[in-house]
Amino acid sequence: MKKYYSFSSTEHIEDRKVQELMGIRGKRVMELATLGAPILPGFMIPNETVNELILKPSDAKKFFIEPVAKVERLLGKRFNDEKNPMLIKVVESPQLNMIHAFSIHNIGLCDKTISGFTTFVGEEFAYHEYRNILIKLTELEQKTDTDINRQTQLKEFSKNLKSSKKPHKIRELIEENKTLFPSEIFSNAYDQLFYIIKLLQSFYKKRSSNIDSAILIQAMTFGNYGEESYYGSYYTRNIITGENEISGKFFENAFDATATEGKQITKIDSLFLKDLKKIADELEKYFKEVRQIRFTVENGRLWVIDQVPVPNKSTQSEIKTLLDLHADKVVDDSYVIHAIKPGRLAEILHPVIDLESAEKLPNIQEGIAGAVGAAIGKVYFTTEKLIKAHKRAIQTDQDSNFILAMPATFAEDVKAIEVAKGVLSSEGGYASHAPVVARSLGKVSLLYPDIKFGSDCLKIGDKTVKEGDYLSLNVPYYEMPSIYFGKVDLIKPSPEGSGLFELLEIVQRNIGDFDVHANADQPKDAQLAKLFKAAGIGLCRTEHMFFHEKRINTFRAMIIAGDRKERIKALDELKEMQVADFYKLFKIMEGLPVTIRLLDAPLHEFLPHTRDSMTQFVKFMKSKYPKLSENEIRLRCDMLEEFNPMLGHRGVRIAISYPEIYNMQTRAIFEAAYSLKKEGIKTKPEIMIPLVMSANEIKTIRNGKKIEGGAITGIKDIEKEVRDNFKSDPIEYKVGTMIELPAAALQADKIAQYAEFFSFGTNDLTQTTNGLSRDDFNAFFSDYNEFDLLEQNPFKFLGEQVKELIKLAIDRGRLTRPDIIMGLCGEHGAEPANISFVKDIGLNYVSCSPYGIPIAKLAIAQLNLKHSN
Repeated sequence: MKKYYSFSSTEHIEDRKVQELMGIRGKRVMELATLGAPILPGFMIPNETVNELILKPSDAKKFFIEPVAKVERLLGKRFNDEKNPMLIKVVESPQLNMIHAFSIHNIGLCDKTISGFTTFVGEEFAYHEYRNILIKLTELEQKTDTDINRQTQLKEFSKNLKSSKKPHKIRELIEENKTLFPSEIFSNAYDQLFYIIKLLQSFYKKRSSNIDSAILIQAMTFGNYGEESYYGSYYTRNIITGENEISGKFFENAFDATATEGKQITKIDSLFLKDLKKIADELEKYFKEVRQIRFTVENGRLWVIDQVPVPNKSTQSEIKTLLDLHADKVVDDSYVIHAIKPGRLAEILHPVIDLESAEKLPNIQEGIAGAVGAAIGKVYFTTEKLIKAHKRAIQTDQDSNFILAMPATFAEDVKAIEVAKGVLSSEGGYASHAPVVARSLGKVSLLYPDIKFGSDCLKIGDKTVKEGDYLSLNVPYYEMPSIYFGKVDLIKPSPEGSGLFELLEIVQRNIGDFDVHANADQPKDAQLAKLFKAAGIGLCRTEHMFFHEKRINTFRAMIIAGDRKERIKALDELKEMQVADFYKLFKIMEGLPVTIRLLDAPLHEFLPHTRDSMTQFVKFMKSKYPKLSENEIRLRCDMLEEFNPMLGHRGVRIAISYPEIYNMQTRAIFEAAYSLKKEGIKTKPEIMIPLVMSANEIKTIRNGKKIEGGAITGIKDIEKEVRDNFKSDPIEYKVGTMIELPAAALQADKIAQYAEFFSFGTNDLTQTTNGLSRDDFNAFFSDYNEFDLLEQNPFKFLGEQVKELIKLAIDRGRLTRPDIIMGLCGEHGAEPANISFVKDIGLNYVSCSPYGIPIAKLAIAQLNLKHSN
């Protein structure tokens, strides 16, 4: 007959082959024993041994005497004893992890031992536990017995036991139903134990899954067993803050957490507290993560019941645990970097919902994650109303948390997104206006295509939300987004003190040559990017610099100018703003490359889209140009409307039609750079020409061109003019382009003659390659997904056709200019799933919103370490 395998704080099995025979739970208890923790003693019986015992039942009682006796000696109690009985539990320990592994507790509690047990715990608790073992036994009988009549009787017995609470009633029921079971299980603990094991084995064989299971037999202790007895549960550290101090509760003279009011674990007797801290420290070092530990103190002796992982620990807690382990040299850089999923860092960078506060609120789980995080606030359906409500709230010291809810957003809505906590929209997708702006501003964005907007309300499913009602948005990185109808509590992010910066130090050591730049348009974005160790700014979208309410009307005036003179007047005002903008960005990113994309967005996007904003713009224009009529202003706006604006008058095409616009921006860039050079601050401007489809376009903007009756002044000429004005030596700068059209990718070799860097704008490249509108795609994506025509959203995960164009452009570009710098600055750059491809094909960097930088850096470090092993 095969052996049993005992375990305790002084005995364990280290043989890996033997451990495999013990199943999942057996291995877990052996791990505790290995650490010398004061675990409850017991023994394991392999499946093969159980089968042999059942074939030779006469040997069974004799078999159990020896391992049970070892447990008795350690516990100071005896199994089957009338005065102070030791009780045990039998737990299934399958080879595979199962959700519903079977277990029965309090074995050994029978007519012979109940009186002795009652002496220590009281009659009510004793019979409650006696009742429980019989309920479990009845359930097991029902799973294995085929006698229909007996099945009915067992079911009735179980039902009556469950509804009985009083000891005398439980005694009566047991007496009335003893004939349903072998009589010896009520008179002898060993017979009861063996009978249960036989039933378990029969149950295994009847179960459809062919999973071998060992049996774990372990002593039980009780936190209500005499004086100085407790039950407790605690974590090896705070699971929210990560503070290295055990946290949890203990319950005096209680079997579990329901009997009495708990006290903080740190208030327990100092002798036990010292041991609990030591156990916590050893477990964290062994498992290399936060663990939860359950324990009992029975008559002054501490016993660990079990320990389990903590799936609901915060990212901050996980990071701080790893950093402490790293400091103690328990883990190395590689372990720390691989232990955290990149997307989980979003939890530290953005607010998260306190799920406990959301338990009772109605909610819907659906939608598209535009920008991760959590937000609560009163809902407003227009920018004007939200801005007014925000001002009123600030003035009256009221709640200033708001959610902007609109079908889609435009340039004029940026000011509302900026003051709101989140934006809820129904049109577009991951790469549409609202999510892109929200990501750049660190706001939350959720797209829910099925929202029905009314004049003063919206409908989501059967729920109606009126203006001013509270909504809560939860947009996690890996799970499905949720909308809660009401107000929840938020856990606010705090990168400082979270361990994130210390983690980034470790990550940065393993980044190598391929790094992360930031998409940053404002000084606060640049400061955040610098904090997160960005290697530069990979995309400054200059059109975003004009969204501010103090600038937008001046910019609009420039757009609808009636002639060049009028346009230059507006540009002169804007230039001072742009010089200040670029000066601040260059100064913050001192010595690092700053890629500035000249104006790209379709001009009509900046024009008023609502009655209120048009009224305000007309008022502004008439103050500047009193002779201009309202009809003329409206007509000029209407004239800029395009049928297909994303492929219309935007990007480099604006510079060809209105060279003075790019000239102003270029001059502002160089004036800011040379001003800083004069102050002794090094800058590295990189000027990006967007939406180029041929080499001639970038050649013209870079070098200039004269034709009869007109001329375009080149970037080179403007730089020289500014340099001469400053009487300075030349600065280092580059001119490059964004590859966002298939035509540009195909002509990359020719374009590279005039471009010193390429930046792949994969949002537009995906649109133009596939003929998909990023703003309309989600209307039919679910249909394509359902029929397996598109597995993933191509605006989040790079498609094969786009990848092929990127590879082709890289190869052709480097044939012409081997040292050309190339990066990817679309929103795809923040997605860890794309980074492997981007790195492998030889790009130099990805660029993403500041809040995506830590996520992208961690993904890169993981790839580097994976390839180095």
